[in-house]
Amino acid sequence: MASGMMVEGKWITDGNRSDSSSQFNLIPTTFRDRVTADGSSGFQAAAGRYHLYVSLACPWAHRTLIMRELKGLNDAISISIVDAVMSDKGWKFSEAPETIPDTVNHAEYLQEIYLKAESKYTGRVTVPVLWDKQTQTIVNNESLEILRMFDVEFAEFATREIDLYPKELQERIDETIEAIYLFVPKGPIVNFDEKHDRDRFGRSS
Repeated sequence: MASGMMVEGKWITDGNRSDSSSQFNLIPTTFRDRVTADGSSGFQAAAGRYHLYVSLACPWAHRTLIMRELKGLNDAISISIVDAVMSDKGWKFSEAPETIPDTVNHAEYLQEIYLKAESKYTGRVTVPVLWDKQTQTIVNNESLEILRMFDVEFAEFATREIDLYPKELQERIDETIEAIYLFVPKGPIVNFDEKHDRDRFGRSS
């Protein structure tokens, strides 16, 4: 499996590289708009309007699924789950176990979602992605900010009354998260051979 990224709307392999310590070279996320309860951001929280793209193999994406479940937003925010095995063209949708196809944009690869939002997109094609069905664009692809939106801005549509970002603890929470994010190693990147990995887990080639 070759890693890659988009450059002016074209998929380029080996776009993601590792440094000498074999830790993942993080590139800042690009889409940083916000959903707000009152709609002042241009993206108003509403049940059924937003779609979440995730991978179960990505811990950053996985935590948005956890928040969605904890808040009881399953009916308000639909999801698609890409194949856990990344292809030569990045995250893809498949019929593998524990995946959910793209029922919103009917894409084959996640990169198509990025190109639909920005035809000349340059950057990594990452999960999670919060998609706005109404304006047909990506709102945000930064997991921490999506967590905040789910917890605070979608509170009206949550079926569980739980506050995971209480005002009296927000400063301490932010400081702790920043410390963890900046200084805890992201871990090594291991490129698996796709066919070998599929054979190992009993998936079709």
